[in-house]
Amino acid sequence: MAKTQPVEQPFMLDNYYIRRKTSRRHSRSARYAPACAFIGFCLLVVGVALHRFSLIQQPDLVFLVALSVFFAVLALLLSVKSFYNLWRSGDTGGRRALRASFLAILTLVPPALVLVQISVTPRIHDISTDLENSVQFNTVMSNEPDLLQGHEPNFRIRMLSYLGLNDLIAENSLTSDAVPDMLQQISAYPEVSGRQYDSAQDHVLKAVLKVMKEQGITATGSAGVAGEDIDVSVEGVAKTLILGLRSDLAVRLRDEAEQTTVDMRAVSRYGRYDLGFNAALIESFFNALDLEMRNAVPDAPEE
Repeated sequence: MAKTQPVEQPFMLDNYYIRRKTSRRHSRSARYAPACAFIGFCLLVVGVALHRFSLIQQPDLVFLVALSVFFAVLALLLSVKSFYNLWRSGDTGGRRALRASFLAILTLVPPALVLVQISVTPRIHDISTDLENSVQFNTVMSNEPDLLQGHEPNFRIRMLSYLGLNDLIAENSLTSDAVPDMLQQISAYPEVSGRQYDSAQDHVLKAVLKVMKEQGITATGSAGVAGEDIDVSVEGVAKTLILGLRSDLAVRLRDEAEQTTVDMRAVSRYGRYDLGFNAALIESFFNALDLEMRNAVPDAPEE
């Protein structure tokens, strides 16, 4: 009878197993994506804050926003590369890339909303309630020096011009030869019109000054004397709530016997697009003025 050979048992350590430790490669794109997203977000927030408090001018705001968009897009591209490396090679960094993508999209939303508003509003920055005899400015406001103005050469303007953003940084004129675009305004804002009140010129002037103060419009000058001159005008500066975009405005009060005709003109300080702010400003002003005159003079006819 053949003798069976004993079966060799595999070498084992008592209750111990030798495991092979596998290491995953770290994705470099996932490492840099959060930093780019954070830089873009900070540039956007800082730019809006500085412009809101008049520390920089609109061209500088556009420049900082353009930089923030660049870093946000770069962060998105790096995040996409990180996701691809995760799917293809199992590289680590998926969570970092996800956080960077969220912050980058959050940074791109405000500029995207502005571009949408530009696409749906006409290319107009000068609105007047009297298009045949437009309200003229007597005090031409000068821009305050900003934090970046002293740096020469002015590479910001050249770069923005190269990117095709001239319509957002152009400085508008308030001289007497500048007139609103009549055809575009009538087509886009047919409801914008002046008012006529059955009240003395000085009485309407008090109401105008009160409404300007209530709406946060800073008065910058006046021309004419109520009760003595046919035309009396008051000028001021208004700002948008969030971005702080400035518009110069002039209110003209014309004495016509027993009535006073009020017209208004609003011009954006920068840019060929006002995003509909000037028309909304004029409408809001006259609605408040109508209410003020109605409360002050009960028998005043409603237009």
